[in-house]
Amino acid sequence: MNTLNKVYSKLNTEKKTELAKHKIELGAIDDLKKLNSLYYKNTDTANSKIKGLLSEARSAESKLEDALKAASKIESLVSKVQNIAKDLGINENKVEELEGAKIAIKEAQEYKVVLKKIKQFIKSI
Repeated sequence: MNTLNKVYSKLNTEKKTELAKHKIELGAIDDLKKLNSLYYKNTDTANSKIKGLLSEARSAESKLEDALKAASKIESLVSKVQNIAKDLGINENKVEELEGAKIAIKEAQEYKVVLKKIKQFIKSI
């Protein structure tokens, strides 16, 4: 009888091991399902945000290109207005538009760098 108990004992242990193994496998499948769900939820959100960023970057690119075209035209007019002011005997520092134009020309140089970075960003996506 003692031998029979040992046999039953071994059989029960093997069944328990199999059940535990299946439980672990099912747990791994549940974990995989949760991680897949998390991955797709986050990538869907990220893709939406990327599209928004890309749209904003293109809009900024367009606005900066227009501004830089205007700055280029401003630059060519500054010397002309300076000469007119000189011919009329007006101190050029008193012409507000000239001061604003000089600031715009200086800022335009900085915006050229920004525009270049925006173009690189757009290209990289």
